Amino acid sequence: MVKIITNIFKFIKCICSLLNNALIVIINYKITEEMVKFMSNKKLNKRQIQAQNTRDKIYNTAVEMMEKKGLNNITVEEICQKSGVSVGSFYNCFKSKNDILNEVYKLADDYFLNTVSPDLAKINGSYDKVIQFFKYYAEYNVNRGFDFVKQLYFVPNTLFITKGRPMQTVLKNIVEEGQRLREIGSSMPSEEIVEYFFIAARGVVYDWVLHGGSYNLSNFMESYIKRMVKTLD
Repeated sequence: MVKIITNIFKFIKCICSLLNNALIVIINYKITEEMVKFMSNKKLNKRQIQAQNTRDKIYNTAVEMMEKKGLNNITVEEICQKSGVSVGSFYNCFKSKNDILNEVYKLADDYFLNTVSPDLAKINGSYDKVIQFFKYYAEYNVNRGFDFVKQLYFVPNTLFITKGRPMQTVLKNIVEEGQRLREIGSSMPSEEIVEYFFIAARGVVYDWVLHGGSYNLSNFMESYIKRMVKTLD
């Protein structure tokens, strides 16, 4: 009898310990959750808002000037003069003039990662996803404006071929999914397929630039990529 009572007490003690641990987890979770909410709702102070506004003003002015003259034909001083900020303010926001170009590509990568990728996830079939990816690619270039895109293609620009960019990762994930599902052949590594497609897509955009933007880039890109995906069987 004593042994039974002892075992019952041990069982109750164990249950209490488990409940106590669970309560600690819940409390910690709520604290963490509240901290996340607090940080996400925390507003920028006036100084931070002013710094962001200055950065945006410099970037937008530089992009406008790049569209007309090209990056190599403008100076930091000219950007500052037109945007109404000091040279010191420029270097507080950007390390160099080339950082403006880096920002252009970062925005493109963010768009493909945060907007295009979720949209492509709704499409069935890897081939269709690849085709739609490059329709987005073409439309993004068109929306950037012919004059601006032209400048990107007429300067030494290694950002086009920088490996590991989020835009490339989105396409690589599609290709690898297609290979796992046996919808895309595995005779070529996914990295090589991604490079293969981007070389072709940049060539299409460059041809569009050489023709003065005279044809529908999105339609031509779709037709071109449709022919290319057939080679992946």
